[in-house]
Amino acid sequence: MENQEKKKSGFSTAGLVLSIIGICTSFMPIINNISFVLGVLAIIFAIIALIKKDSKVKNIIILIIGLLAIVITLNSQKALSDSLDDLSKDLDTSVNNATGKNTEDILNNYVDVSLGEFEVIEEEYFSKTKLTVKVTNKASEKKSYSIQIEAVSEDGSRIAQDYVYANDLNAGQSQSFDIFTFVSSDKLESMKNATFKIVEASMY
Repeated sequence: MENQEKKKSGFSTAGLVLSIIGICTSFMPIINNISFVLGVLAIIFAIIALIKKDSKVKNIIILIIGLLAIVITLNSQKALSDSLDDLSKDLDTSVNNATGKNTEDILNNYVDVSLGEFEVIEEEYFSKTKLTVKVTNKASEKKSYSIQIEAVSEDGSRIAQDYVYANDLNAGQSQSFDIFTFVSSDKLESMKNATFKIVEASMY
């Protein structure tokens, strides 16, 4: 009889210890993987003790603590998982912004790029050329932009390309840049009739 009482008490005691450890560690990332198991074991031991007619109140408390350990563990792991997902998405967005994969989004929401007319200024011995590009930062914070611009002929073939590097533009700030300032003589006539378009925009 005494041995049976000890067995009953043993299940309750084990369940209580496991449930307390489980709930105490359920807030700790990674470690709380064990908390889930401890909570389950605590519930099992409490149910066994109840079946064996051990203290009803004590084992109900163990059941509640074990269940809480499981619930807190699951919620904590979900919060960690969501946080890691958000971090991964932010990292992907930053990489795509820096590599030009988000060109359309950048041009629509963050930067305004205005292309002027291609100019040819005839000098005595050579011709000066330029295309003025105005860049305006539409973002609410300081940003830097790299913009690739192509000169395309009527048949759609690329004649030349150049880049604008707008560094550390404050919110709302505009800056103008001259590109295509070095054009070889064999491309000059083609450049006069070229169409200029933005190929890629990067933001960082």
